[in-house]
Amino acid sequence: MRVTIKKIAEEAGVSVTTVSNVINNKAHRVSKDKKELIQSIIKKYNYSPNMNARALVKSSSRLIGLLYFSEKPKLDFSDPFVTEVLEGIERVAKERGFFILVHSVSSFEDIEEVQKNWKFEGFIAVGFSQQLFKEANEIVQGPIVFLDTHLEATLNKTIKNYPNRYFINTNDFQAAYDATSYLLNRGLTSIAFLSYAFDENQTSVIQQRYLGYKAALAQNNQGINEQLVFTDEEQVDMLKKIDNYQGVLVTADYLALKFIHFLKQHGAYDKQALSIIGFDDIAYSELNDPPLSTVRLDQISKGEKAMQMIVDISEKQEIVKQVTLLEGELILRKTTN
Repeated sequence: MRVTIKKIAEEAGVSVTTVSNVINNKAHRVSKDKKELIQSIIKKYNYSPNMNARALVKSSSRLIGLLYFSEKPKLDFSDPFVTEVLEGIERVAKERGFFILVHSVSSFEDIEEVQKNWKFEGFIAVGFSQQLFKEANEIVQGPIVFLDTHLEATLNKTIKNYPNRYFINTNDFQAAYDATSYLLNRGLTSIAFLSYAFDENQTSVIQQRYLGYKAALAQNNQGINEQLVFTDEEQVDMLKKIDNYQGVLVTADYLALKFIHFLKQHGAYDKQALSIIGFDDIAYSELNDPPLSTVRLDQISKGEKAMQMIVDISEKQEIVKQVTLLEGELILRKTTN
């Protein structure tokens, strides 16, 4: 079994940071007994810390780790959201002489494995959950810019306690609220919600969009109909219930386009009877038949901002704002009547 720094910390009853400090000879605040215990566990498992991580503070690698959260083993580069964020990052990286290593992660161990094998100036983390944020914060000592990583209100209030951690988010709640309100103001009385799988009780991009959708319904005196909340695995159910809703708020353009294609395959798409709004405004949205109404988030620009932050931090050019909140823009095309 591969031993991780997290396992050593758990066995010693200390934090990952404490183990890291002992490994890097920065344990002046660690008691002698704890230090000896940690060293004995390291010796027992023959744990070898990565030397690149130690060298990070001594030299500049010009290498940035781009970590995409993914529940699947392989990152889906066919998803335009993934490639557009990457395009924005690469533009600035190339211009400023930095290099990008792209890796999908789903756990603490994935982050640790990446850090062990390469020497990084910093990281850009995309779509992390709050739990994964906490774990990354424990293991990564260098700067991290988090994209589309929402935290609970209690953590947001203490964000200054997390130095070297920066956030670029869209105001996803407001964007979904506005898009849903637009459909309601057009006279629609039943609006479905389509997304990838998510947990309403876990902070995330989709959760924020779902809460915005719910808030707009409530504001218009409409209760939430759980029978009209679908995931990407339930398109057959959506087809069966298509007469039960007049509009759909879809949390990603890519998913919206797949849904329209699915309906067309079954002869069930009627653009006059069904209004659809997506999120992102990916390049294919305007080219779709019919062109897709969407919330423009400008993911390329978001990637550029994230990379510029890392450059500014690395080169100490200016004080970097810790939290950046971007607004979405509702773009109306032919899938809304």
